[in-house]
Amino acid sequence: MKVLLVQPPIEDFYDTSIRTYPLGLLYVASRVSSLAETIVFDARTGVNPKPLASHGFTELDPYYKDRGITPFSFFGRYKRFGLTKAEIRARIGEEKPDIVGVASMCTAYEREALEVAEAAKEVNRDIVTVVGGVHPTLCPLHVLAKESVDYCIRGEGETPFFELVTALSGKGRRGMKEIHGLCFRQEDAPHLSGVNVESDIDLLPARHLVEPERYRIGRKRYSFLLTSRGCPNSCGFCGKPPIPYRQRNLKSVKKEMDTAAALGVEAIDFEDDMLNLDKGFFADVLKETSGRGLTLSAMNGIYPGNMDAATLRLMHDAGFRRLNFSLVDVSKSVLRRQGREQQQSFMRLLPFLEASSFLVEVHFIIGLPGQDPENLLDTILLLMGKRVLLGPSLFYLAPGSPLHAEGAGHREEIPFSSMRSSIMLPFNPLFPRTMTFTFVKIVRFVNYVKGLLDSGDGLSKMSDLPGAKGAPKDPRERAVVETLLRERRFVCYDQKEGGLSDEPVEPALVRRFFERAKGSWIMGYKTRNRLVADV
Repeated sequence: MKVLLVQPPIEDFYDTSIRTYPLGLLYVASRVSSLAETIVFDARTGVNPKPLASHGFTELDPYYKDRGITPFSFFGRYKRFGLTKAEIRARIGEEKPDIVGVASMCTAYEREALEVAEAAKEVNRDIVTVVGGVHPTLCPLHVLAKESVDYCIRGEGETPFFELVTALSGKGRRGMKEIHGLCFRQEDAPHLSGVNVESDIDLLPARHLVEPERYRIGRKRYSFLLTSRGCPNSCGFCGKPPIPYRQRNLKSVKKEMDTAAALGVEAIDFEDDMLNLDKGFFADVLKETSGRGLTLSAMNGIYPGNMDAATLRLMHDAGFRRLNFSLVDVSKSVLRRQGREQQQSFMRLLPFLEASSFLVEVHFIIGLPGQDPENLLDTILLLMGKRVLLGPSLFYLAPGSPLHAEGAGHREEIPFSSMRSSIMLPFNPLFPRTMTFTFVKIVRFVNYVKGLLDSGDGLSKMSDLPGAKGAPKDPRERAVVETLLRERRFVCYDQKEGGLSDEPVEPALVRRFFERAKGSWIMGYKTRNRLVADV
């Protein structure tokens, strides 16, 4: 028996190329490889993106233009990141698998995942198709409604997939209905299972089944690594499946690091939802990692409530140089509504972080229900004066989240394809798309200023920006900066029309930002260089 496990492509206005390591598929491959020849086929990573003529989101046309020149750029063209359906179908035809397993992690990209199942059936109707991941865990009936899908798996997939392959190969005695986590169609009604939670999470992923050269952070070969699974929190905006928090055995973590090192991995990104929930366990992981010469990161999962200076020192010794914190918002009322109240913990850490050698990015959400524009300006103005980079996250309605449950009456009005940040979903009536877009432009401007300050040009006031050493040499970009500072207008240079063109922003919000910012400090991201906002 032959199994082909596929990471599908995605279509969007952007992709995060350093977030595509197929760790979940490698766990499944490790478990099932004793039963069948197993191949991991990454149809997304390392493929030149293909611009698409149409994306179906015509409401975004005023905001996303690839012909505008500006140092405060945002998304441009809609692209396919990965192989075409024809290319995927050709690969399936070459491999001739008996089973095709497809990872469907994000609801917004359901169509691209289902294309893989369709391609398999076009090659051979007898190929068994299985879809697993966050999306089928949350929406199994929707997935099973597709004729190209034979089975879907809810929850962690190693054991359900192993037992399914065992049953299909005729080696097992368990019936399909006895396989926890496995869902499938029946004549009378679909068979739905509960969410599977693995009892043993110390299985090592089959990293040898992918090419290390394809996965890089900068120039370094990287890998994802989990030291725990699950999260005990229930943040209002988070659509995590109901998976409990569990820690791995430290010996298995060490063994996995040894295995990754033997494959030439130079950087590790921890993918835990709650990496430092248990400070003692996290300290042991850091001590195990220290001295290996690895570059460490955690794009998610650094919990401010359990962080302190001693832990941060251990993190630096182990190989962390950049830190990502999730602040969400500085408003206590907004945080309370979202089940996030670690703001004070983070604020206590800020002086240490600013004095340290860490590069810190602080993420906050634009357009949360319950948030108003003044809340968000408070957050931006606070972070503007700190030695941090601003990380704006655009709110989207995540299936499975408490906010999604609250908005049950809106579900039919919001298609799955719109449940992504690039759509700028106007779920909060105070944040129509133009308002969200304006905030993104303001944040881009603030980070632009921070970058110029880090260039060491000795800037002291905002009005000096157009002539700064690190400022754009392109006169068109310089004109964009000068117009913003002089007239408080966001414009871009329109390459088609040959002149400056107004961006679709809220003029009153731009003026309000500059009014509130006047007299405030803006500090660099890498340095403590700063200037005063004087315009």
